[in-house]
Amino acid sequence: GGGIAYAQIWLCAGLPLNSPLLKPKFLLYEDAAVRLQRPTFLLSFSSLRQLVLNLQKSPPNPTVLKGDAFDEESVLSTLEGNSLSMSRRDTSTLRLFLALLFWDEECMVKMLGILSEFAKPDIIAGRTYNRLFVIGLAGFEMGRKNKDKSLIELASTCLDYFKTLTKLGSLSATPIYHLMKAVSRPSKSNYDEAISFCHETRLVHFEAMACERCGMLLKQEKRVDAANEYIIKAYWGYTDWGATSKANSMIETYPFLKEATRCYQTAQSDGSSTNMRVANYIGKK
Repeated sequence: GGGIAYAQIWLCAGLPLNSPLLKPKFLLYEDAAVRLQRPTFLLSFSSLRQLVLNLQKSPPNPTVLKGDAFDEESVLSTLEGNSLSMSRRDTSTLRLFLALLFWDEECMVKMLGILSEFAKPDIIAGRTYNRLFVIGLAGFEMGRKNKDKSLIELASTCLDYFKTLTKLGSLSATPIYHLMKAVSRPSKSNYDEAISFCHETRLVHFEAMACERCGMLLKQEKRVDAANEYIIKAYWGYTDWGATSKANSMIETYPFLKEATRCYQTAQSDGSSTNMRVANYIGKK
């Protein structure tokens, strides 16, 4: 259980995907799962390792968990009952995360259908955070686009979870809450607030996601120069995280990124510490 928590927290915290510690650590956990004859534990580690590979190596379909580390279809076919249900929950969470990053709307809708019954906490906090975060973001996006009230309600449940933790002073929940709030009510000011909180808590991947979504919003509003600046910030954020595949896909979508320089990446922080910023925010409630 501790190993699964470690792996989930690594993803949630946005720690570098290209860290020399990541792959050996996952392989050690996978070996231990094999020795202990715990196939669902093995699935947890190998599927996360495949997610990392998808983010780094530009597979043909980055939202499908199939490659050197893991083959979702093959592994799930060997399971049944509760083991199958919980394993599909976890792999669907990872696929929904990838679908948000690579913007695969068909995959988002499909994964939301699978995860709709799992929009609630479980015993591993990192796994809960990752699952409710992606359900919330994808639910608001697809619910708004497809005019599906049930998805909006599903996403709102996830938003309320992080809102409650934020009111209680959770430093880890606060940036997630603000990013999800920005997606639920898109505006430059809401995204700027989310970017600031993610930057201060060093959640580089969430900061990049917020920058990218803000850039897409500004493009829809025909504010091209401002949009490009946010897109460039997102590109460097994904690059710093180690998500090479995602960064390369952005270059295909936005060719101007080939000439991008880091001078566009300005700090979002107002100079105050994270604790002080969150304390001040909570004090306004």
